[in-house]
Amino acid sequence: MSSSVLYCPRDGSTLVSPDNNSKSVFSRNGVFHCPTCSGLALNSSIASSEICIKKLEMIHDGFKDEGVPVDICCPFCSSDMKVRDFAFRKLDGTLTELIEIDGCPDCSSVWLDAGELHRLSPPSGNTSQSPSSEAGALAIVLDLLLHLPLVFI
Repeated sequence: MSSSVLYCPRDGSTLVSPDNNSKSVFSRNGVFHCPTCSGLALNSSIASSEICIKKLEMIHDGFKDEGVPVDICCPFCSSDMKVRDFAFRKLDGTLTELIEIDGCPDCSSVWLDAGELHRLSPPSGNTSQSPSSEAGALAIVLDLLLHLPLVFI
């Protein structure tokens, strides 16, 4: 895993490393999370899951020539990121709701705002959930999405 300190591209908080999380979904997918906004940062070179690595590399390909520049920097390499809409194909053949993913065109990193994954997950009913618990729940949603086919929009 990464030994350097990474910062949230949205609020500047120090990101929590997958090494400092007890849930295997974080280490398997190389997920760093923001303790303030519950956003998730991923990079294919940190993930240990082959499925995650391949999906992140596929997402990265979608940012090389496409995407709209966005005013945030990659938490892994500090390059300017781009934003782009993606969907995932569900088992019944329909598409998930579109989500905006911020991606780095220089390295295979993505940033997912908590609100994007919230739109794809069922409501928890727990409105007083801590950001760390929320990030854990969203990482599980992400883990499920990584197993579905990706659709570039």
